[in-house]
Amino acid sequence: MGMALMKEGMTMREELEGMPMRRLREIVRETHEDHDPEAARVFVNRILDMEVERRTWYAHENPGYQPFSSAAKLGEHPGGGTAAADPLVLAYDRGIRLHAAHEEARQFLEHARLTPRSLLAALIQAAKTDRRVTGPWGKSYDQIAANVGPYAQSLGFSPGVMHGKTLVCYDTIKHEKDSRVWFEKVETKHVVPLFKNAQALKDAAKQARVQLLLLARL
Repeated sequence: MGMALMKEGMTMREELEGMPMRRLREIVRETHEDHDPEAARVFVNRILDMEVERRTWYAHENPGYQPFSSAAKLGEHPGGGTAAADPLVLAYDRGIRLHAAHEEARQFLEHARLTPRSLLAALIQAAKTDRRVTGPWGKSYDQIAANVGPYAQSLGFSPGVMHGKTLVCYDTIKHEKDSRVWFEKVETKHVVPLFKNAQALKDAAKQARVQLLLLARL
């Protein structure tokens, strides 16, 4: 019984992954009669894969780059999906680098209003999901967190995001004079990395995915 249910579940996921974006978007909504909770996760995964694709596609047109997607995993079609029937895959078969689905993915993420930090983490995670990936994306999360600049740049983020953020803090200075004691707060600024370590990066990506899942179900 357990194996039968597992097989049925795998078949359902494969069916969801093979759906065109518009149909998948429909059944993601909780109000749809054919709603499936797994559909939201598949939808969010594909949205993030396509956004990685959209943000990096221009590099494929430059000399020295191969015409495949950095979002696609080993053995998969461009865009990161395995379904040959997906419109994005068909567009690639016709040599079209950008498809309307890319724009839909961009608009969905824009509507989600994620913080740049959370969005960057989610896109990094989407780009390196497969352990077989090689090159810069094959590095560990700790290595990426320690040098996130090149990854942010390749994903189209501004230099301000790449170099971390400045936190405004207040240090308390104690003054003593003639038996009088008083305290003064002095504003200080500390530049901190976007992600302290791998866990911080993964936590930010998880936060982004939760927001996207909630939005997708509306």
